[in-house]
Amino acid sequence: MTVLVALVLFAAPHQAKLDSALALEQQGNDAQALAQVEALVAADPTWDLCRLEAARLGLKLGVGLERAGWHSDIARSLTPENPRAHYLWALTQDEAGRREEATRALEVALALRHDFPDARLRLAGLLSAQARWKEAAREWSRYLESAPQASGARLQLAQALAESGQRKAAEAELRALLRLDALRPVALRKLAELLHREGRHEEARQLEKRLSPPRRELRSLKPSAR
Repeated sequence: MTVLVALVLFAAPHQAKLDSALALEQQGNDAQALAQVEALVAADPTWDLCRLEAARLGLKLGVGLERAGWHSDIARSLTPENPRAHYLWALTQDEAGRREEATRALEVALALRHDFPDARLRLAGLLSAQARWKEAAREWSRYLESAPQASGARLQLAQALAESGQRKAAEAELRALLRLDALRPVALRKLAELLHREGRHEEARQLEKRLSPPRRELRSLKPSAR
C-alpha cells in the first residue's frame, strides 16, 4: 500500500508537467511543446506516454523523423500491449518509405485494438499502395463499417474490388457513388473504365457522354448596323 501511494504521488507532478507541455500545443506552440516533452523524456527515459507524445509531435512538425521513430520504438518495447505505440512506429516507417515494416506494425496495432479507425485507414492505404488488392478491399470495407459516410474511402474500396477481380461488387460501389455530386465525375469515369474492361462498351460510352458538358448553341448575330 505504501509503495502504491508513493507511485501515485510520483506520477501526479509528472503528468502535470506533461499536461503543461501539451497545453502549449493547443496554443499553437508545437515546437516549444516538443522541446518540453523531450526534456521530460530526458528526465525519465522509461516514461512510455511521454515517448509517444514526443514521437507524435515530431511527426506532426515533420522534423526529426529518425528521432520520432526512436521514441516510438522504445515506447513499443516498454509497452508492447499499447496499440498506439505500434501505430506511431508504423507512421515513422511509412514516412521513411519502409512500407512492409509499417504494414506489419499496423497489423499488430489492429490485433491489439480492432476498433482503431486511424490504423485501419492507414493500413488500407498501404495495402493499396503495394497492390495487395484483396487485402486492401477487406481493410477498406472494415474501415467503412466505422465511417460509412467516408465517400473517398468508398471510392478506394471500389478500386480495390475491381483490381482484385470482384467487379460486380466494384460496380455496385461506383453506382452508389453516382448519387454524390462531389464524386460523380470520378465515379462515372471509373465505372466507364470498369465497363470497358468487361467488354460492355456501349454502356461505358453512354456513361462517358455524361462526362462531357453539353455544347452551347450560339445565337446567330445580326450584321452590325453601318
